[in-house]
Amino acid sequence: MSIEVIKVIKEAEEKAESIKKEATLKAKQIITDADASASHLLEEATQTADSKRRDVLKNAEKEAEILYANIIQEANKEYESVLKKADGKMNDAAEIILERIVKRSGNS
Repeated sequence: MSIEVIKVIKEAEEKAESIKKEATLKAKQIITDADASASHLLEEATQTADSKRRDVLKNAEKEAEILYANIIQEANKEYESVLKKADGKMNDAAEIILERIVKRSGNS
């Protein structure tokens, strides 16, 4: 082989090595960029999920407050109804008690 051919081969090998190093650097940069992009997307997704979670919790709390208020209102209505019935029967009970007292006192 001539020296000229050896030089050409050596230059080709050096060029191939340079291309290989450059490709390796580009691949590492692509991986770094992809990691950064993935981290950014993950952060955005986490923030969006947290925001939606807070919204769902706020809505659930509002619904729970409405349900609680309705339950309390119904319980108060039932309480008033029972109280009215009891008041009506208190007079009857007082009359019955008075009758028994009068009968016992009168029979003695």
